[in-house]
Amino acid sequence: MKSRLRDSYIFKCFIIIIICFVVDSTISFFLPYNYTKTGVFIVPCIGLMMFALLVKTIEGEERYLFAALCGLYYSIVYSNFLAIYILVYLMIAFSRTLFKLEKLTLIEAIIYCGSTVLVQEIMLYWIMWITNITRYPMMSFLIMRLLPTVCFNMILSVGVYWIYNKVKIEEE
Repeated sequence: MKSRLRDSYIFKCFIIIIICFVVDSTISFFLPYNYTKTGVFIVPCIGLMMFALLVKTIEGEERYLFAALCGLYYSIVYSNFLAIYILVYLMIAFSRTLFKLEKLTLIEAIIYCGSTVLVQEIMLYWIMWITNITRYPMMSFLIMRLLPTVCFNMILSVGVYWIYNKVKIEEE
């Protein structure tokens, strides 16, 4: 019985993450796309931020299974990098295990979500750079993508935190 409740809880969390990914796609559809890479490029990360908040509520090894499933789903549906996002989500699950605060305040959530987006963007750029997928100069990346993306997502993290608290996602 307890296993069934835990499985339904993980399923609920996964559905919430999928909804957040769909919202990310919708927001990015309305943001201007920078084909020439000469202007500002913003990547919404609502799904990533909700995952970073949700993963603390899942206990034990299910946390890492949930992280791998979310990373796999994002990789297959939205990305061209299969193992990268699985690794990113597993790293977030591990770092959230080390993060000792049970209840986050708004400021802590904004900082945590912003740093999560920052680390993900830096890691993706670094991997793309060492594998010669991109030749985008580092300063251009910092000014045109990293800084606007982190600032935009820190603003969005207020809404993510509000939704996370309103839904009151807790294991039954």
